[in-house]
Amino acid sequence: MNPRILEPMDWKMIIGTGIDMVNIGRIERLMTRWGDLFLGRVFTKKEIVWCRQRTRPSECFAIRFAAKEAFLKAIGWGLRNGIQWTDIEVENDSLGKPTFSFYRKAKEVCQTLRIQNAFLTLSHDQPFAVAHVLLEEGNDESSNR
Repeated sequence: MNPRILEPMDWKMIIGTGIDMVNIGRIERLMTRWGDLFLGRVFTKKEIVWCRQRTRPSECFAIRFAAKEAFLKAIGWGLRNGIQWTDIEVENDSLGKPTFSFYRKAKEVCQTLRIQNAFLTLSHDQPFAVAHVLLEEGNDESSNR
């Protein structure tokens, strides 16, 4: 097997990485104290429906919270410049792989920073949930292929 030689137009630039760890019990306490007010402020309707259907909803919410925090760290902004929690949505593809969908200001930020891919890895083991995000910049040549 011959290794593929990467041409300069194939190169991708890592433009950000972020990691976050959340105590699942903290999310449980927020859910108990604030209920739908907390959930509606931080999670999209789709995320709320998805997590409420899980066996352990608090783990599901905690891991999505960690993913959103990790993304905000990767772009280096946090919740500044108009990004809202609900502008970032964590979904799972048909095989269960976690993915992002971006809306409103988060979508604008991705376009401004030329983010072509946002890779997401999630894991949890009581009492923690952890997420890692890697952002890859696109280039004009590779986008036109």
